[in-house]
Amino acid sequence: MSFAPKLALAALISFGGAAQALPVLASSDANGWALSSSASAVTASAADGAITGEALRFTGNSDSAATRQLGQAVSASRVVVQFDLQFDTGSVDTNDFLGLWLGSSTGPNIGLKGNCDGAAACNGNGADLFVRTTGTSGSFSTPIVVGQTYHLFGLLEKVNGSVNYNRYSLWVNPTGAEMAGLTGADAVFSDNSGISSFSTIGFRSVNLDAGDAVLVDNLSISTVPEPATAALAGLALFGVAVASRRRTR
Repeated sequence: MSFAPKLALAALISFGGAAQALPVLASSDANGWALSSSASAVTASAADGAITGEALRFTGNSDSAATRQLGQAVSASRVVVQFDLQFDTGSVDTNDFLGLWLGSSTGPNIGLKGNCDGAAACNGNGADLFVRTTGTSGSFSTPIVVGQTYHLFGLLEKVNGSVNYNRYSLWVNPTGAEMAGLTGADAVFSDNSGISSFSTIGFRSVNLDAGDAVLVDNLSISTVPEPATAALAGLALFGVAVASRRRTR
């Protein structure tokens, strides 16, 4: 098989995969963010471990600690959000909060909410990482350790015919297979967000005490094609490559 059909076949397989994402935003530093007095751009040190280079550092409290406008409105039925998070200094207390919001500070959130907000029954018994589509609670996973970096991977969806986002799934330090297949989520929250699209994102920080600092790095947002649409796109690409091969024989 010539190079073009091989490439097209690889694309077909890739397009058929559940997590073949189309990028909306990739930002490992503070470029493009409007920062409040609660957030700053810093250069990570060796002590910050997996957080490297320029990162966002949150030390105070604000519903709009850091905000930015996306280059386009996002309304896809499946959206992948991922970033690295580290509670850098201080102590993780009940309801210490840093959430990445989509659309508004009360919209879909993913991030840190210390000790399950004190909930009596909690996934992981004192878990600190959460996801929610709306409200003030959430679904939780993973008690965190100060100074350790965690990779948060979220899938925001419109399911069961909803026009609004109504399910948000969270993976903490997912495997490549989990990210590719969108399987094995650590926490899932289902409720109508009231939001069908968003063009603004931001970080909300609450209850961070003096001495607390949270680092965020390597944020990306992508849309995920529906499997049927992705497969058709792959087939079309494969057909073009085969036709090209026939013309060059």
